[in-house]
Amino acid sequence: MGGSTHFSVFLLVAIILLCSSSKTVNATCYASEKQALMDFKKDLEDPFGRLSSWIHDVDCCKWEGVVCSNRSGRVIQLHLQSPVRVIGYFGVPEFQDEIVVESPLSGKISHSLKNLTHLRYLDLSQNNFSGIPIPSFFGSLRSLRYLNLSRAGFQGMVPYQLGNLSSLRTLSIGGQSSSLRDVSDLQVDNLQWLAGLSNLERLGMSRVNLSTASNWLEVINTIPSLVEIHLSSCQLDLISHHHHGRDAFVFHANFSSLTVLDLSRNFFGHLIPRWIFGLTALASLDLSENWFEGPLPRDLWNLTSLKHLDLSTNQLNGSLPDELIHLNNLISLNLRWNQFEGFLEGIWNWSSLASLDLSVNNFATFLPSQLSTLTALISLNLGANQFRGSIPSSIANISNLQHLDLSFNNLNSSLPSEVFTLKDLITLGASRNHLNGPIPSTVGNCTKLEHLALSHNALSSIPSNLGRCTKLKYVSLGRQYSSLSDASALQVDNLQWMVGLSNLEHLDMSGVNLSTASNWLEVINMIPSLVEIYLSYCQLDLISHHLGRDTFVFHANFSSLTVLDLSGNFLGYVIPRWIFGLSALASLDLSFTSFEGPLPRDLRNLTSLKLLDLSSTI
Repeated sequence: MGGSTHFSVFLLVAIILLCSSSKTVNATCYASEKQALMDFKKDLEDPFGRLSSWIHDVDCCKWEGVVCSNRSGRVIQLHLQSPVRVIGYFGVPEFQDEIVVESPLSGKISHSLKNLTHLRYLDLSQNNFSGIPIPSFFGSLRSLRYLNLSRAGFQGMVPYQLGNLSSLRTLSIGGQSSSLRDVSDLQVDNLQWLAGLSNLERLGMSRVNLSTASNWLEVINTIPSLVEIHLSSCQLDLISHHHHGRDAFVFHANFSSLTVLDLSRNFFGHLIPRWIFGLTALASLDLSENWFEGPLPRDLWNLTSLKHLDLSTNQLNGSLPDELIHLNNLISLNLRWNQFEGFLEGIWNWSSLASLDLSVNNFATFLPSQLSTLTALISLNLGANQFRGSIPSSIANISNLQHLDLSFNNLNSSLPSEVFTLKDLITLGASRNHLNGPIPSTVGNCTKLEHLALSHNALSSIPSNLGRCTKLKYVSLGRQYSSLSDASALQVDNLQWMVGLSNLEHLDMSGVNLSTASNWLEVINMIPSLVEIYLSYCQLDLISHHLGRDTFVFHANFSSLTVLDLSGNFLGYVIPRWIFGLSALASLDLSFTSFEGPLPRDLRNLTSLKLLDLSSTI
């Protein structure tokens, strides 16, 4: 017992000493490192004042973006990435979001950073260094474990000296691009230096030109510690530039710890390399936009850990193989823009699936009622196929569904009211089908709805409680036909229900009969958030049904309006004056209207106008 007691006392003392030794010490930064940072700041251009806290009178450990060791006071991290803002488009998942850089730094990068000998973390991403090369002296920052220079405006050859950073865990030097298919002006002609990064776990070189780096695959294969590889839009081409040629498909990969592989927007030939199917730890695989063709293989799949698979924008065809259907851990699957066909048998195995995109393919079957078993789905896109028949009412069982797109198919039923019991629904697209009957009044239950696209169908009425969907930003109900040769089958007598849509940005009711909706202009005028209005061929008649000649002194409140289409209506014989007060207007279509006489001089007030269509009018 005595020995046991002594050991317990010894252990307690050891724990106390250990805890006391790890107490935080608010050490101040070294004078030499403060001076190094001040010299670094001198060469930067900071028009937004992001480094305004970097002054001599303040401890540099308290400066914005600077992190010091609590114990030593050494600068160990620099977080100087520019903040970004993501602009979405009406909540539609397939639309590309735009990334806007808020307050970039620019200028030059001082060699004084070499004096930060304990620096472990450096992030200069999302800035604008205007085409200067990545400084080769970064290779002397031997303590670095994290280096992020992506989308920072660097150009030229990536310095091989980065291969000296043997402690590096994360390297991201992805370039900027003006479009999804472009690569940046960053280039690597030989990746041999990468082999020196023996501890590297995450490699990001997307949009760096690697077209002449024929050794990229062998080099990466010498780094078994890799967990993530991002090589999108690198102009990689196994067939032309890799010495394995067709043997690349039997290449043996050593990176057994790899969980994320992004090789999208390259060209690897027409067949998916076989070695990819042997990466058993892989959780995320992106092979989109690679020109792969033919059916998916049926005997190579060992991707038992896969959760995210993107094979979109290729030329793959045939039916979905059982090997794909049996990937029971899938959370997201994107097969958009291929030529797949056949039935959707067995997809109910994907019980964890949250996002499924089968759009722009050749599926021509009925929508299976078993879709309702995919209860984890948040986003379902089956648009631009040839699905026929009805929309199964059982789709309401997918209670978490937020995004549903069934547009550009051959569906020919009425809209089931059950669809609108999905209270989390944000986007619903079913345009360009043969849907008929009324829009169910249950649409008013979808109070989170932001995007509603039901144009080019044969719907017969719009319920007034659509106005309860006050978060709507995008509404497209135009061109409702009872048959392809008929005029609109949809007439709306009163638009008063729209008054509550205070967030509405895009309104398209083109071709809908509004001849008796005499309040259309007053109602629209109560929605100042409108950016685009399409009311062509709506049988609008200002003279008979609205304010008469007073419309020409009507004051418009929609100052944010950039697109106005009133073509094919009767708006009187003179262009209403209120139109000339829309200073933000970029596109104006008044073609096929009744206007006559000379062009009004007030047109010059539309200083933002880029497109004007007055054909078949004056």
